[in-house]
Amino acid sequence: MTEHTTSDWAAWVQAIGSIVAIFAAIGISAWQNYVDTRRRSMEQRGYSKRLMSVTHKLAYDIFLTLHNIEQLRSNPYKNETRQMREFNRNKLGRLEMALHAIPIHNLGTITAVEQVMIIFSQLEAANTLLAPEPAEMKHNIDHVPCSEIYGRAWRPIVEACRVASYTLRGEVLNYT
Repeated sequence: MTEHTTSDWAAWVQAIGSIVAIFAAIGISAWQNYVDTRRRSMEQRGYSKRLMSVTHKLAYDIFLTLHNIEQLRSNPYKNETRQMREFNRNKLGRLEMALHAIPIHNLGTITAVEQVMIIFSQLEAANTLLAPEPAEMKHNIDHVPCSEIYGRAWRPIVEACRVASYTLRGEVLNYT
């Protein structure tokens, strides 16, 4: 057997220390990558949940607005004025613009995206019913009983928006 000198032992210690340092660097890098990925995932989930909460709030406001319009327009004892029609058109327009501004690809679940798409389709139907009257009719329908003009066409729209709003609420509550 050969005797190892102190310089040989120092070389061995340095070699082993280098290997341990390399493995430690790889381990620390992997750990930091894991922590960063987890942090980004948590941030994205928080962002998605906040975005779904805002979307639910808009959906609920749309539902309430459509419900109020439906209540007004299905009551034979109420008259809708031109100002009321304009107010309702403008309010729904603002809510629709706000809903269009939400990046739906960042919503947390596919169900949330589906509900937003349902609301968009119902808003399209509502906008058709809220279309401005022709210019030659404006003087004739300033104060006409609403049920004579619109009947019960609003009920399916309102119901679809109600279901979509409550489904979005459930998605917000169940999203972790």
